[in-house]
Amino acid sequence: MVFGFIENPKGSLNHLAQVSLDLGLEITPQGIDERINEHSVIFLKEMFNQAMETFKNDQPLPLEVLQQFRAINILDSSVKTLPDNMVEEYPGCGGDGPQASVKVQLMFEFLCGNLKEIVLQPGRTPDQAYRDYLQLIEAGSLTIVDLGYFSVNAFGNIADQEACFLSRYLYDTRVYTLDGEKIDLLSTLQSTTANSIDLDVHLSTKQRLRCRLIAVRAPQEVANRRRQKAIKSAQCRGRTPSKAYLALMDWTIFITNVPSAMLAVVQVVLFYRVRWQIELVFKLWKGYCGLGRIAGVRRERVLTELYAKMIGIVLTHFLIAPLRMPEGAGVNREISPVQVHQILRRFACQTNQALTSLDALVNVLEKTLLHIARFGFKQKREKNPNVCHALDLVATYLDFTLLVSQPEEVLA
Repeated sequence: MVFGFIENPKGSLNHLAQVSLDLGLEITPQGIDERINEHSVIFLKEMFNQAMETFKNDQPLPLEVLQQFRAINILDSSVKTLPDNMVEEYPGCGGDGPQASVKVQLMFEFLCGNLKEIVLQPGRTPDQAYRDYLQLIEAGSLTIVDLGYFSVNAFGNIADQEACFLSRYLYDTRVYTLDGEKIDLLSTLQSTTANSIDLDVHLSTKQRLRCRLIAVRAPQEVANRRRQKAIKSAQCRGRTPSKAYLALMDWTIFITNVPSAMLAVVQVVLFYRVRWQIELVFKLWKGYCGLGRIAGVRRERVLTELYAKMIGIVLTHFLIAPLRMPEGAGVNREISPVQVHQILRRFACQTNQALTSLDALVNVLEKTLLHIARFGFKQKREKNPNVCHALDLVATYLDFTLLVSQPEEVLA
């Protein structure tokens, strides 16, 4: 099941029967379908849980600015539509959306490239209600989230564990000076001529969470696009956005408790770009690993295929992780997860057949890695560096004093 779907993410029962024949087992598609039942769901779910524990990379990206943190956790979710008959177990949002859907909550550890936690929830579950990830926060780590997970209480929990957080600022969250005076954020931003500000503040009335509020002036065309999107979104809900809300879109605003001695303003901006990596993970899963298409309508068929593909995804990330920057930090070259997955597909049958022999498996993996080293990378970027190379450039070539005292020059 696992290597059959790696080889062909859209594989049918007929394809899986052929994969079985490659392994010396004669079985009909109907025979496979009979064995896809509640037992196969339980078995593959347990194998998935074991795969999550077993296949962990311990080789961090070779960037000192990243290695300041014990781990760099990125949190996000993606929704997969399910057949309507699964609505009781996995209710969707309803309305114009699917009646049944599953939400995949993912904590992706970027420093070593590991899938730290994957949780399947009903599709209607709001992201802010997901708090299991807080149990996995380790001291000295950094957790990056988008506005869907914004919670002052959750950030306080992270800080209490001697860890750091980084998020966009959620509009209308109360901000205070360290002396307890409320800050009029819009007036503060409109009164400055600088391209960025970095303030030590407290968030909310009850928690008084101490952190940095960092605001960077956005290009005018970016700010205008944000306003157009906000107005359109509000109109769809029968609302009108406030003038203050629209005016704040002239700025990109972050909150973090990472000390300025560890990350200057420009580095905070670049670090938040790291969050985009999890979007690329979901794109790989849905577009190339087959998670966007699950065959059948029978619950057991759907869940068995889902867990089989998720095991293949864990294996794929395990092999990709240590190859992300093989030429070191100073080279603007980036692995292509899509190209790597295509190579893994090409060798899936050979890998599957070699699992019973360590020597044969090593031989196949050596061939696979040779192909990845030659054909598994994106084209070199001449102008726009990837996020890791940009972080390395900032840390290597710019004077740290300049970053702290004059970040607007760097950002410009």
